[in-house]
Formats: sequence, C-alpha cells, structure tokens
Amino acid sequence: MNISADVDVRDYLDLYSSARKKDKGWILDEIMILTGWSRDHTRRRLSQLAIAEAHVDSGAIGSGAEEAPTGPPTPGDRTARRCRYSPESRALLVTIWEWSGHQSGKYLAAAMPRLLEAAERHGALVPDRDGYSSEVRSELLSVSPASIDRYLSTTRAGEFHERRISTKRFNNPSEEFLEFASGSNQAEPGFFLVDTIAHAGPTRPRNCAFTVSATCLHTGWVFTHSLGGNESTDMVGLLEWSLDEVQGIPFWVNAIELSNAEESVHEGVGRWAGNLDIHFSPILKDHQRDRLPEASRHQHLVHEYGSIRRYDTDAARHALNELWRAVDDRLNYFTPTRKPSGWDDDGRGGFRRTYDDPRTPFDRLRAAGVMSPGQEAELIDYAEGLDPARLTEEIVFWQKRLEELAA
Repeated sequence: MNISADVDVRDYLDLYSSARKKDKGWILDEIMILTGWSRDHTRRRLSQLAIAEAHVDSGAIGSGAEEAPTGPPTPGDRTARRCRYSPESRALLVTIWEWSGHQSGKYLAAAMPRLLEAAERHGALVPDRDGYSSEVRSELLSVSPASIDRYLSTTRAGEFHERRISTKRFNNPSEEFLEFASGSNQAEPGFFLVDTIAHAGPTRPRNCAFTVSATCLHTGWVFTHSLGGNESTDMVGLLEWSLDEVQGIPFWVNAIELSNAEESVHEGVGRWAGNLDIHFSPILKDHQRDRLPEASRHQHLVHEYGSIRRYDTDAARHALNELWRAVDDRLNYFTPTRKPSGWDDDGRGGFRRTYDDPRTPFDRLRAAGVMSPGQEAELIDYAEGLDPARLTEEIVFWQKRLEELAA
C-alpha cells in the first residue's frame, strides 16, 4: 500500500518526538494504517527523519548530506519492510471484529476459522468481492493475537467505549455449590449458575421486566430470557421450557444455584428441582447491589447489551427476548472461553493458575459427549444456520428498538 499524496510522515515527527513513551504506540499505529508499513520500519523512518531534521538545523544538508526518504519502501532499500498483511485483510479484520462482539485478539484468533466459515456459508463474505479472496482468507487465519490487538487499537481508540466480552459470564459460585460441582463431576456439563436481573432503571424493582441469565459452570453455555415479572410460576415455566428448546439448554441440568430476591421463587424452583432430582442451592439476592462492583458478571452481561434503562411493557419484553436470542447464539457458537486447567509453578516459590486453549461453549459441549446423536445433529444443524453478520445486525436493531421504547 503506497502512502497517499496528502499524508506526510513529517507531520507526525514533532508529535512523536515530544510524546510520552506510552503515547507513542498509537502514533505508530496510525502511521502504519496510513502507509501500510510495518511497525519496525515506521520507527526507522521516524528516526531517519529526526536525524535529517537535525542536520537541516545544523546546515548539514546544504553541505551534501542526504535527506532521509519519506516515501514508500523501494526494492533497493534493504532496511525497508512491507506490512505482512494486505490493506484488504486489515479492513476486513475490523468488520469481523464487530461480528465477534469486539473480542480481544486472543479470542478472536481462536474464533476466526468459524467466523469465516459461517460468513462464507451465508454469503456475507464472497471470494473476489469487496476485497475478499483466498489470499485474504489465509492472512486472516494466520494473523496472531498480538497483531490483531495492534491493528485494532486505532479502531478501539475511536470508540466511545470498548466492549470486552468476559470469559467468565457468571457470578462467583458459593463454596457449597463449587464443592458439589467438583470432584467426579469436574468435567461434566450441567451445573448452572442462575441470576435474576431487574430492568427497573433508577426505580424500585417492581412491575418491570426481569431477565433470567444462566451459565453452565464447565462449558460456559449461556441461556438468557426475560419475563414479565419475578413470580415463582414464571421462573419454573421458563426452566421447563429451556430444557425443551434448541435455543435453550440442549443438555441435562445436574444442579442449579439461583440468585433471586423472592423466597417464594426459591421455594417453587426448589420443589421443581427436587421432583427432577436436580441439586438446588438458593441465594437470597439484594437488588441494591446490582450496580456495585460486587454484582455478578451476569449483571454486567445483561446491562452491557440491554442497558440499565427501565423496561415495563410487553413490547420491551419482546424486544429483550429477541435481543437475547441473538446474543446467546453469538456467545455460545462464536465466542471462545478459557477454563482453569490446573496450577503451575510461578518460579517465585508460589503457584499460578493455568488455563486451557480458547474454545466456544458449543465445542466444549460436543467434546463432553453428554448429548445423544440426535441432539448433537440437531444442534449442528442449528449452528450451521447462524450467520455472524446477521446476528450483529439483529443485536444492533433490537438495541436501538429498546432505546426507542425506553424513551
């Protein structure tokens, strides 16, 4: 990529020279995007320009010293290096990053093969159209997590805020529940942490929509749904429905830890779980802690996508459930997570937590082998019907719809 005529690296020289060390990175990133140069080559060019400017000030240029080059690298320039990735790849990287829900480089690199495959299957990416080709595909599959973060840094800086997808979408389980889910059950799916979030805005959590967010402790599988109220019958009906739907929880539930503010809900869910031989642990919830740092990660997930406005109409509840359907599909099928795998020596006489490679909840569920062949085939068919570009459009549409309803 040749540097455009209206871009002169000299324009950045004074800014780069006077910037603090921690601010020089974004300046280099911006020059890389404008010129297509590598990071090392950008540094060398800025250094050459600084030397040339110093020579100009001292009169050295007039005595025969050469001026440092400012144009694109030439084949004869041994110090010049091309950017490894094409402009088309870097442009598509931003689009795929948006499809992924603004994942970090570590997780986006792991999700890249599935995102590209799904986008190609549904026509969001077509070879030889809009800059996409087999060469671009190879570059996107080979880009490292560090390079992804570097190329996206300028895009992230332009956002009002950066959405980070948490790899732990559940609250901290109680010691009793964690002990029950460990041991012989350590790698078995079906241990769900369930939280109830009130969409009350700045008012009391009464007569408003409530969102139930559940996450499997071992696979990271997410199920989210909104109810018209916080009643025992509504909660039990939702749990029963979730076990019968592909979009719900497509595997057996072994245990539930429910955080709710109403004791009647705990009693109703406890009776339902006892009839099905499901271990049940109730936690009395305090809605006043919803926005505090101690609040669960379920709160952050629901507030991140659904905001903290008040929703109290059937239309808002419908929009919330349409939003959660798209969000859950993105999280379960296109968002990798990492799980603790053990402990390792930290080299200083202590231990540090080790984690496995990033995998999506869908991949973890298939590897667990807890589904029947029919269930797995049904889930694979459903996964192949998902388009990450379409999911992103739906999420944005329903978020805007919720803004209108709240207004």
